[in-house]
Amino acid sequence: MSLRDVLNKSKKEKKKAQAIDTAKKVGVGLGVGAAVGAAAGVLLAPKAGEETRKDIADAAKNAAQSVKEGAGEVGEKISKIVEEGKEKIANLKKDKEADEEVAAGGDKCCDDHESCCGGCSEAEEPKMGSCCED
Repeated sequence: MSLRDVLNKSKKEKKKAQAIDTAKKVGVGLGVGAAVGAAAGVLLAPKAGEETRKDIADAAKNAAQSVKEGAGEVGEKISKIVEEGKEKIANLKKDKEADEEVAAGGDKCCDDHESCCGGCSEAEEPKMGSCCED
């Protein structure tokens, strides 16, 4: 590659970069112009200024109310999901504790023979499948 080719390639890249930069500026200008035009259209509409300001204020209030309602609904749904999650976690903990007790060879209710076995005692024969069986 000769020096001339390198210089030509460099010039082409600069022109391309300038064209892209110009396109960006035109796009930004169009966007700003559209926003200004929309605002001017609303403000210069045939309605009275007071009526236009009222319309703008009403639209802002309606938007704020919609956001509040949406946030309230989302908050309620999140609270419900959190409560359900807490219940599931509590149930899982209970199940795990019961499984650990059974694996250890005991049962929680065996601490209180009266409440779990209907009154079986050490002297009596435990009922088949009851927690009083050792």
